[in-house]
Amino acid sequence: MRQRNLVIAVFVVLLLGVLGFEFFTRVHYVDPKPALAVGEDYFSDLRQGQTDDAFAIYTDGFLRKVGEEWRNVIARLDEQGGSVTDFKPTGSHVVPVTLRDQTEIPCVLIRYQITRKTLSTDERLIVCPHQRGAAWAIAGHEIIRKDSGQRFSAGITVKEKTIVVTSW
Repeated sequence: MRQRNLVIAVFVVLLLGVLGFEFFTRVHYVDPKPALAVGEDYFSDLRQGQTDDAFAIYTDGFLRKVGEEWRNVIARLDEQGGSVTDFKPTGSHVVPVTLRDQTEIPCVLIRYQITRKTLSTDERLIVCPHQRGAAWAIAGHEIIRKDSGQRFSAGITVKEKTIVVTSW
């Protein structure tokens, strides 16, 4: 009986060890502060009218694929609603992004409330580690106009789904 209990205990410990190893090798700590600083720099540049400096914060892939198109979207928003006068982060969380080679990288989704002279928007930036020398860069951007609900997006986008909602 003692030997059987010992075998079961060893089996359980080994099983927990294997499961723990599988789980903890997939868990990575991601410091969101550098990503938040990227968003702060981006909107500060836009507020100061430094569009070229703001666009230098996007990834090379983003600029290569949609850079000119996205510059036109931002210019039209500035024409219609004025330049950015204020911005406020409203939340952030880490999101996994799978690259073409199936490598998974941790990115940060940051939500902002943006105020222009006559227009307000909710915007989401996907900020990821970047290979260009800067530690982080914007890989995706989504803009939602509060007046019309019109959406613009480019680059990496994330669909958020609510799985469980509780209210007290």
